This record gives sequence, structure tokens and C-alpha cells, in this order.
Amino acid sequence: MYTTYFGFTEKPFTIAPNPKYLFMSARHKEALAHMLYGLQGEGGVMVLTGEVGTGKTTICKHLLEQIPEHTDIAYIINPKQSETEILASLCDELHIRCADTHSIKSLTDALNQYLLEAYSKGRHTVLIIDEAQNLEISVLEQLRLLTNLETNDKKLLKIMLLGQPELVDILNRKDLRQLAQRVTSRYHLTPLHKDELVAYVHHRLSIAGANNQELFPKPVLDLLFEYSGGIPRLINLIADRALLGTYASENKHVDKNILQQARNEVLGETTPVTASATRQSALPYILFLAAAITLLWVWNASNTSTPLNTITVATQTSRPVQTTPKPATTKKETRLAITPEQTIEVNQPEVTGVEVIQATEPQHLPSTTNFNQAFVPLFQAWNIVYKPTSDADPCTFAKQHQLQCLRQLGDIAAMRSLDKPAVLSISDEDGLKAYTAVLKLVGAKAMLATQDVYAEVPLTTLALFSHNDFTLLWKAPKDYNAPVRPGHSGALVATLAEQITQALNQSWIGAPRTQYDNTLKEQVKTLQRQEGLSPDGIAGPLTWIHINALNHIDAPSLHATKESN
Repeated sequence: MYTTYFGFTEKPFTIAPNPKYLFMSARHKEALAHMLYGLQGEGGVMVLTGEVGTGKTTICKHLLEQIPEHTDIAYIINPKQSETEILASLCDELHIRCADTHSIKSLTDALNQYLLEAYSKGRHTVLIIDEAQNLEISVLEQLRLLTNLETNDKKLLKIMLLGQPELVDILNRKDLRQLAQRVTSRYHLTPLHKDELVAYVHHRLSIAGANNQELFPKPVLDLLFEYSGGIPRLINLIADRALLGTYASENKHVDKNILQQARNEVLGETTPVTASATRQSALPYILFLAAAITLLWVWNASNTSTPLNTITVATQTSRPVQTTPKPATTKKETRLAITPEQTIEVNQPEVTGVEVIQATEPQHLPSTTNFNQAFVPLFQAWNIVYKPTSDADPCTFAKQHQLQCLRQLGDIAAMRSLDKPAVLSISDEDGLKAYTAVLKLVGAKAMLATQDVYAEVPLTTLALFSHNDFTLLWKAPKDYNAPVRPGHSGALVATLAEQITQALNQSWIGAPRTQYDNTLKEQVKTLQRQEGLSPDGIAGPLTWIHINALNHIDAPSLHATKESN
């Protein structure tokens, strides 16, 4: 309704998990890194918790786009099942046949046989359960028994539980301590900070095509943070309703009165959900110091001046802690790594169920703050020598070799889908914006390069430092300068007609087509649907990239780039 009025191409604030609107805060990146680390381990249980609407499912779907190809996933979205039903659902997800689906023994035997065969083929199996706080205690115990399916050196099934904060309290029950001991990775996702909310709103407006970044003035964004508590789902609901109210009032920007009315319509006329209310609780004094450590970690994560993987932190204390008295604790010495050269020693209570993630040496990613310099290895992948000091800027230089630059706001999964080496924006070890060339993605690792430095790093590390902004090179057809649209004519249209017919494995009898008519438009839309693109019937860079790939036009692949010596 209001999209045309504000100049949007689509509504910017919806609660649908559209991947192109993905915004990864420091904590979202940290959560993703924890889950990826868990998947790369030797098995066990991974736990991701967070308040409703903080983005747990979004992170999970993002994770699924980055897991290695030799991984089989069983995704259960309905946890309200019995022990037998959960096993039957797992078998259904993995396409396992079982003679008696009402027998726990038969289902477990069939699952064990499947997992052993998968292991012998070098495949990994992961069970993901959403809304896991709704699992019955008996079902959680059954899941624990599934982790006993193993070889001499490896668990055969990894389990990932996504749930609301009460899942942590459930796992801390005494009768589930055996399951809690099998948790190899856990993370609690907190809401966005105020500065991240500003970036989040501007990010979604930009993706939707907004040309007015002042649509939400700073005082209004401050109020939006107060109303939403930094929870992305609430931000979307309130912002969408506010835009509708602004449109109805024929204003050019959202004001405080409209935002307050939008908030009342979404949440009801109750006390505002403030950021402090979502994060505040009466901490027992024995956990006070642990909470202070967590706050220090959050501050470091949000400023990214210190590499995130150098921080030692009890992750579970980042969520509100109940005031119920805890069992007697004993003191232990913990080190919080602030930099590779310095540590702070504190006495912290030892609390059951709280996982301390040990600090590791920071990864030094090959990078340069010179954007042009970062393209040297990228052009090498195309067998082209580029000299940034004497040649033109990389995108102008690319056109001299029938190549085009394409900048994309997206993450490693988006880069993987386009299957082209790219220059990725990252933060260097000093927290400054820098660039690195991503030449290969092999399993859970990436090959990075600058002009003369190459390194293979884990995707988890790369995800922590990525700005989700990359530029790739693609092979453009002759005389290509802009997307080819219905109504165009000439040699470029003839090239499109020929190549898309080949890409769709179709045939054309007759003279070459030089008019972009409805028949050609429908062919373009068919290919776009087939490749998961927006079916607009316009042959832009993404469409040409997929046409080139389907027609095996010579170009470097992100999965098969020539090795450098």
C-alpha cells in the first residue's frame, strides 16, 4: 500500500525470513560461529537460546546454507511429540524405512544402521529441533540416548536444539544432567543494541530501495529501541505499522506520535518494552562478577576492535538469571583474555550448566585496506594481470577484458550461491575496514588472498570479521552495459535468446531473434524461477551469471579455482 509512496520496491519490514534482508549483528555472528564450531566437532549436542523474535531460526537457516555438502539434515519444527513419534519423525526426515514405526527399538535399530552406513560413506548427520523448550522430559532423555550411537572415535549423530531461555533451565534439571554434560556448544542470543538497531533499520530500508535514510529520524529510532527492546521481530512489526500511519497522514517521515500509535496497535497500551527491562534481572551476588565479565564481552563484540575469538566468557550468563537460590558454589580462577598479550585474573563462582569458552589465538586474515589492491588475486583467477598502481580502477579495468563488477550485500552463503571468487569487506586485526579476496570455499574453510599472501581459514572465523559486502567479477556478453529488458532489440537480445534457449535445454527453429518479446520474457522468467531468482523477466547481472554457469562458459569457480604457488 505504501511502497510506491515512499519509493520502495517492496515492504522493508516484514517478519518473513527473507535472506536478502539478513542483518548479522556481532552477537548473531558469534552465535553462528558457535553453531558452526559445534557442527565441525566430534558430535554431541548444541544449544542456541534467545528471547522470542531475536533471530534464532534465521541464524539456523543461515547456518544450513553454509554446512558442507556431505551433511544430512533432519529438521523438526513440531517438538510436541512422544519418544516414539520423535524417532519416527527423525526417520521420515532422513528417508529411513522401518518395519515397525510404533516400536522404539525398531526405530532406533533402523536409525543406527542408517548412521553407520552414512559414516562409512563419509557423511555426517545432524538433527535440528526448533522450539525445543516444548520437548517433554522423556523425549529429551530419548535424545540423550541417541547420542550414544557412536563408533570408537566419533558420535554418529549431532543434535542442535533451538529454544527460548527456559530451555536452559530445563537442561539444568538434575534428572537431565547427563544430557547437559553432552552439550558441546551453547549460546544465548540477546537483542540488538541501540546503534545496531539504527544500522538494522537503515539496512532494511536500503535493500527495499529507499532513497530517504531520514525516514526514521534519530529521536524516532531511539524511541523505537525503547518500544522494541532491540528485538528484531518487534522492530519490524512496529516499523511497518508506523510507515502505514505515516503514509495515511501524508507525511514524509515517521514522527514520535505516529510511532507511539503504531506501538500501541502492535503491543497494546501497556508499559513500553524497554531495553533495560528485557535485559535486567535481580542477579544473585555470587553471579555478579560473571555478569560483569559478560558485559565486557558484549562491549568488545559490539566494537569489534578486539578479535572476538580472543574473549573468554561464560556465555550462559548473558541471559537474565533467575533469583532462585543456587546450590553452594566453590571458587575457581578464571582468565578473561582481553588481548593476546594481556589477561585479567578474577575469582568467579563455579556454576553448574555454565559453559566457559576458552580463548584461542586470533586468526590473522590476509587483508589490505586498499580496495584496488585486493583485486590483484581476483584478476589472477581470471588469468589476467592487474597492476593497481598503473592500471585503471578494477571495475573500469574489468570492462577492458569483457568483465563486469557486481557488488552484493550478502554473506558467504550468498557468495557460494553465485560460485564466483570475490573481494570481501572485513574488519582487520585493528578493527579497520579492509578487503580480502575469497578464492575458494572447501568444506568448512575458505582460501583467502591478498597480492602475495595466501591463507586457508575456517568459515567460522571469516564470518566473525565479514561485513557481508562483497564484489565479484563476471563475464558479460559483448556490448553489455545495462540489464536487457522487454522492448529492447538488437544483437545483445539475439545473444540472450540464443544463450537462454541453450541454458533451458530448449531448441529454436527459425531466424535469430532480435526483439525482446513476450516469448523471450517468459523464457527469462522460467530460468529465474529455476535458479531461485526474482522472476521479473529482466536479464540483469545475476541472470547472466546463472546463464553462464548453465552453459559452462569458461570462468573461475569458487569451488574449483586454480591453486597459487
